[in-house]
Amino acid sequence: MQFSIPMRYLEAAGMTEQELRIEIALIFYQRRSISLGKAAEVAGISKTDFQQIMASRKIPVNYDLDAWKEDKTSIDSF
Repeated sequence: MQFSIPMRYLEAAGMTEQELRIEIALIFYQRRSISLGKAAEVAGISKTDFQQIMASRKIPVNYDLDAWKEDKTSIDSF
């Protein structure tokens, strides 16, 4: 699904499109709707960068079995 928000609303909020993507990804992640990897994809940034943003906002990592499996797969691919 795609949707668009007129730039005037982003400008009024003092946000860039990238900042909005990050905010949306953080909301989905905090609600446990998506994994860390998927949240980083939504945000359009690396998992490391996403985790740094989370740390700066004191947002804890949702570490459940699915997230662990995803991380293990990523690590094993190195």
